[in-house]
Amino acid sequence: MGLIIDASARPLHLPGAAAPQAGLPVAANALRRLAFGWACGLLALAAQAQIVDELEYRRDGADAVLAIRFVTPVQYQRSVVARSGDQVTIFYRVLPTRQTLELVTAERRLPGRQFGSAGASLPTATVTDDAAPGSDSERRVVVRLSAPVRQSVRAGRGGSSIEVVLEGRGMLLTAPVPESELPAAATGGFRVTLEASEQAGSYLSSAVPASLQDVNVFTTRRVAGGRNVYETHLGPFATRAEAEAALKALGGRFPGAAVTTADVGPAAVVAAAPAAAPGVVPAAAPAPPLPSAAGLAVAAAASAPASASGGSVAAAAVPAAVPDATPAVADGDLDRRAVSLLAGAKAALARGDANAAVEALSALLDMPPTASSREAQALIGQARLSAGDTGRARAEFDAFLRLYPSGPDADAVRAALAAMSPGEPTVAAGGGRRVASTTTLTGSASTTYYGGQSKVRTQEFQDSPLSGLPELVSDATLSAADQKQIVSSVDVNWRHRDAEVDQRFVLRDSYTKDQLRPSRTKNKLSALYVDHRSFGLGTQVRLGRQSPLGGGVLGRFDGVQASYSFKPRWKAGVVAGVPTDDLLDTRRRFYGASIEAEALTPQFGASLYTVQQTIDGEVDRRAVGSEMRYFDGGVSGNAQLDYDVLLKGLNIASLQGTWQRPDNTVFNLLYDRRNQPLLALGNTLFFTDPNLLVRPTRVSELLQASTLEQLRERAKATTAVSTQAALGVTTPVNPQWQAGADLRYTSTGAVAPVPDILPTGLPASGDIWSVSLQLIGTNLYSARDTHVVIVNFVNGPTFQGKLLSYNNSSLVFGTWQLEPSLKLYRQSDNTGTTSSRWSPGLRLTWRVVPQAAVESEVNVEKSKTSGPQRNESSSRSFFYVGGRVDF
Repeated sequence: MGLIIDASARPLHLPGAAAPQAGLPVAANALRRLAFGWACGLLALAAQAQIVDELEYRRDGADAVLAIRFVTPVQYQRSVVARSGDQVTIFYRVLPTRQTLELVTAERRLPGRQFGSAGASLPTATVTDDAAPGSDSERRVVVRLSAPVRQSVRAGRGGSSIEVVLEGRGMLLTAPVPESELPAAATGGFRVTLEASEQAGSYLSSAVPASLQDVNVFTTRRVAGGRNVYETHLGPFATRAEAEAALKALGGRFPGAAVTTADVGPAAVVAAAPAAAPGVVPAAAPAPPLPSAAGLAVAAAASAPASASGGSVAAAAVPAAVPDATPAVADGDLDRRAVSLLAGAKAALARGDANAAVEALSALLDMPPTASSREAQALIGQARLSAGDTGRARAEFDAFLRLYPSGPDADAVRAALAAMSPGEPTVAAGGGRRVASTTTLTGSASTTYYGGQSKVRTQEFQDSPLSGLPELVSDATLSAADQKQIVSSVDVNWRHRDAEVDQRFVLRDSYTKDQLRPSRTKNKLSALYVDHRSFGLGTQVRLGRQSPLGGGVLGRFDGVQASYSFKPRWKAGVVAGVPTDDLLDTRRRFYGASIEAEALTPQFGASLYTVQQTIDGEVDRRAVGSEMRYFDGGVSGNAQLDYDVLLKGLNIASLQGTWQRPDNTVFNLLYDRRNQPLLALGNTLFFTDPNLLVRPTRVSELLQASTLEQLRERAKATTAVSTQAALGVTTPVNPQWQAGADLRYTSTGAVAPVPDILPTGLPASGDIWSVSLQLIGTNLYSARDTHVVIVNFVNGPTFQGKLLSYNNSSLVFGTWQLEPSLKLYRQSDNTGTTSSRWSPGLRLTWRVVPQAAVESEVNVEKSKTSGPQRNESSSRSFFYVGGRVDF
């Protein structure tokens, strides 16, 4: 939250950032990079605990994927794509967690890439995360792109990410090296076939080791069983012994890899190669002007033999040495369909829609050869070039020459290929290439002033083990205490990546100056860690203050997490550390181990863990558990079980799933049962008698009056159980409207008194049911306006409530974002008391330039309560204003 001044985060290319060499230089380079990262971190003043962890582009077949990763598990709900194509709003739910989260507005930026004179690019992405207006249980992410792109949204794999799919941009994350461009001495012979796929341009499942970065990675296409099969190879090698040595050097990264021999003659038609290291994006050379589509079409028509009957005779031009060539099919319907597809492709090119032309031509070329095939093969190269895909354009032109080596159109294509620049910036003398390394430094600094009224749930409550208790709609949103705070923050993220290592340094910290209560002024360090991942060794180590990556760890800690991939898709991990949330004067430590199968099946993965925590020398918690994940296209699911074998209680039983249909209808399911707080011996200190004159601060003090077994029984007796469940659906009604409905259930047991936080405790909530109806509109009067209307009905044992909310988001004059909102809430209880609240608000954002913005928000709440013993009215206000700079 806060008024934001935002500058674009740009990659910082550092000296010495080339791909590491073997031996001591690797260690020296790594130490130099890490030292630089630590130095940058020490220059930071403070950083806010953002819920968004990192952004990253990766390839998924023909598409590019913007992965938005969070520091905690989330559940994707729905999305709204603006008609302009450069903005999407994503709604999600933060799943129950023991972590202390700072749910504040935050913004991150991922620089894009520009490729070639054709203008194709991965756009710069600016991701803003904040509370979803009108909803107490949802948040939203607004993704703004620097250029319009066809896009869709889906849940990410693993439960802690959401993905924005940029359709047709996957080729921009590859470094194609067509086989035709290899030196003559480097063709033929043996090769290592890494993987095969029916999807053109699919990316490799792992990175090629740095020791093999001087060897070409390329893809060939063949027809098997009537289907195109794209095989990715490493090589070629002159002898089988060399190929066997390369296979051994892969170290099991590609389980199906094998030494094979090249096809005889021109049978292997080259397609664009996938990236050797996903996420590493080399720059492409500008493409020179080529013959126009019309010129290639005329040349192709002049070269194609005539057909007296309208049947295809183009296959006669295919060299006999091509074993996979399919005989011509004299089928009038087939020819008519081919002619229709070719005409559609020409029309698409004429109106500048290169992607549509590629789709039509690809469909035509997947058919048996017809009289249109030759012209289509020439035209698809031009279409891919117009789309900015110079690598595949080169491959398509080369494929044309293999099939049709003579004729006016062949001469035109040959001239076009001669004029094109190589797809890789450098090619080694031996025919190899080297993947460029990248080093980036991104971050932000901000200052925000909050004024007005403070939340009922104080920071002390949020920092306590009770922070995971669900917040009900009936809870008051504001308290009577004034608030005057200045929050300063800095977020630093340094990263170095190449084909062999992925290194990160992260710092997030916030400093809160409380002007009303100076004693509550404090600094809160949320993250300060280094992370090193080695693709060659299969290891990953994260050291410092961090959020858990699973394994039964409950919250933020100071320590280390490490893992080792001992088999493809199998990983063993260990963790050890100290919890960062203090519990009086106790000393706590924990350690644990886990084993994870990333893919027991292609869709299903799971892990088993055990963890033990000690407090003042006694066992605080000893648990075993499992985390399970399922991901198959539009279906994703995650589950967790956690059982304390010492206190003999089920801590967590959780299941959440998302099913996204092709029409963008999204179904959501959530069930979560957990102890609040989770079972632990230290809870006996937390729930001590608030009337005690001297409060115990260590377990050893409690043991002077009670036995260890008595303390464990007391811990079980004072632990409440919280259950949450939800079932929802959102479906498009038409291109401008979506409708949704949610059914939710909440129940929390009685919470014992806690000194200074809950002096009187909390009674059991009973069964609380709510039904929420949503109506989401977009592009009603502009290219980016969004409207959200929510009606919520709440029914509890002692009260009934109705909530109506409306939020509008509109872009005015291109740089001003206006978000007016209104909430109306009415509640009645079994004592005859009724209360009503209405709260108008306005958020205003001025994006001064694409890299800078300012933001402010004001909310006013007016309430009235009447009943047998109460009759009062009140008016409260809240606002914030601040600034932020991203770098």
